[in-house]
Amino acid sequence: MDSLCRPKDQGGLGMVNTKIMNDTLLVKWIWKITQGFEGTWYRLLRAKYMTGGNFFNSKSRGSSQFWQGLHKVKHLFKWEEIHKVRDVKKTSFWRDVWCGEVPLKTQFPELFRICRDPTAWVCECWDVDGWNISFRRSLTAGEADVYDCLINVLQTYSLSEGAMR
Repeated sequence: MDSLCRPKDQGGLGMVNTKIMNDTLLVKWIWKITQGFEGTWYRLLRAKYMTGGNFFNSKSRGSSQFWQGLHKVKHLFKWEEIHKVRDVKKTSFWRDVWCGEVPLKTQFPELFRICRDPTAWVCECWDVDGWNISFRRSLTAGEADVYDCLINVLQTYSLSEGAMR
């Protein structure tokens, strides 16, 4: 298939790879959804599928083929994404890349496996006393050391006053 889709001047037949084209168009739809365009189509999708918050927290089970297709390519949309925290209510604590080069779930997998809420927002892990991440059970000595490393990493990132509102 690769050789068929190469440009003619590179030994291919110059055919369009429809799988890549479809994935690209679906990712463009995800971008439009995340930007919150206020068209009728957006209000319809928000009312039908995004009752729990945003696209990335929505469910694909039992939905239309279009919505399931969007969920199949959402990893492409977030690939190498760096998220600047402007709103702690819209930034996933574990899954967004906002603190370092990769998501915290990748940096600290042993803590992610036992966290109480893997879909928590940054605002849910912060209180007036500082960072407060909850787990399903008590931490072992090794996990406590990893937790200390996590807290040290988090303390290098300051959240602006505007982000906390």
